[in-house]
Order: sequence, then structure tokens, then C-alpha cells
Amino acid sequence: MADELALGMSELTALLLTGDDVAESLCAIADTVVRMLPDHPMAGVTLTRQHGTIVGGSSDARAMLTEESRFSEGYDPCLEAISTAQQVSVPDVATEHRWGGYSTRMLAYGVKSIYAQPLSVDGEAVGALSLYSTRPNGFTDRIRRATTLTAEHLGVLLAVATDTARQAKLTEQLRATLASRSTIDQALGILMAERRCDREAAFEVLRGRSQQRNVRVADLAVEIIATVSGREPAAPHFAEPREPSRSRRRS
Repeated sequence: MADELALGMSELTALLLTGDDVAESLCAIADTVVRMLPDHPMAGVTLTRQHGTIVGGSSDARAMLTEESRFSEGYDPCLEAISTAQQVSVPDVATEHRWGGYSTRMLAYGVKSIYAQPLSVDGEAVGALSLYSTRPNGFTDRIRRATTLTAEHLGVLLAVATDTARQAKLTEQLRATLASRSTIDQALGILMAERRCDREAAFEVLRGRSQQRNVRVADLAVEIIATVSGREPAAPHFAEPREPSRSRRRS
């Protein structure tokens, strides 16, 4: 059991930190969770996003979760685990009356018990790991402990992945800002040469034309450069930071 968990954690780390397609990554994560947990239950992973939720299921639950997303009334054990940041247990789906027609649909899929564990990042539930069994009371204390450990690990990895994505976005925004600044500087140089004026006066000319034509200063700068050079300005090259060499790190 310990070896399966360790191997599964390693696989989860690779999937979350290297996957490009979120939905595909969630499906792969669910498959990994199934292999690493005792009794290998069906599994689903849900993440909440600004414009809705993304759900991925293990291979034996994928069709069920895809179909359920079409009929969901917007509330189920998984979403309750996210909204309350608490574990949600459904020992016997046949006797469960919460969530409208959800239980009836689950029984039609052959699901008899459900267990949902929230996934938290910085204390906030951002998703859930859901398990599905074809037997009533299908989740022992052993499975629940393993699920809690897995969910905690996923939460840590999600925090790292989220921070990495945020840093990548900030870097891209910085690159765009620097590229725009470089283009404007080139256009100002052209105006300074044409009008034999200083930088401040050239910028006033550029800004005046921008306001008159209702065109962004950066876009107008591209036009000026293209008119003079016959082509749009090339994107500036940004050198990626290098890690210090081993010899330097030893010193």
C-alpha cells in the first residue's frame, strides 16, 4: 500500500506540473488515483474556475461523469464538498434524498455509494476528489485515510501549478509591456529625427496623433516604423536567465 501511494504521488506530481490540457490532465489524474487507492474505486476530479467547473474522470467513470454534467442541477456531493470545504459521504445512494434527482441518476449508472474530498489551495477549496463504488458502504476507513492523503498532496501540487501559471502570465505581460515600450522608443527616435526636436516634444506629437485618430500609442508607433522602414518592427529578443555554472556554484 505504501509503495502504491508513493508511486501514485510521483505520477500525480508529473501530471499536474507538466500537463498542458487541463481536462486531459484531470482524467489522467483520476486514472492514477484509481490505481493507487485500495479496492480501486471509480474516481473523478473537479476543479472550479472563473467561468465554471472542469471535470475529469477515470476511464471507468468518464462516460458517467460526462453524461451527468449534462443533467446536473448544479449541486451534488462533489460541489457540496467544494462549497463547504468538508468531506461528503453518501454510504447508500438508494437512501439519499439530497440533490434532487442526482441519486436516481447515480443508481442508473450502478453507483451505490459516493465519497467526496475537497481539494484546497491556501485554505480555499478549489476542487474535489470524488470516489464512486458499486457497493453500498463501499469506502472503508483505510480508503478514506488514503483519499485524504491523496487530496492533500493534490492540493499542494495545485498550489504549485497555479503559482507557476500565474508567474508565466506575469512574465508574458511584462514581455508585452517591454516590447511595446521598445516600439514606442523607436517611433520617438524617428519623430525626433524628422522634426529635429527632443524626446518630450516627439512624444507630444505621438500622443496628439493617437488621440486624434483614436488609436493606441503603441499601434501608432508600429505604423510610423513600418512607414519609414517598409516593415513592422521585429519583436525584441529577451534573453532567458541562466543558472550559474557548477564551478560558480561551488565557489
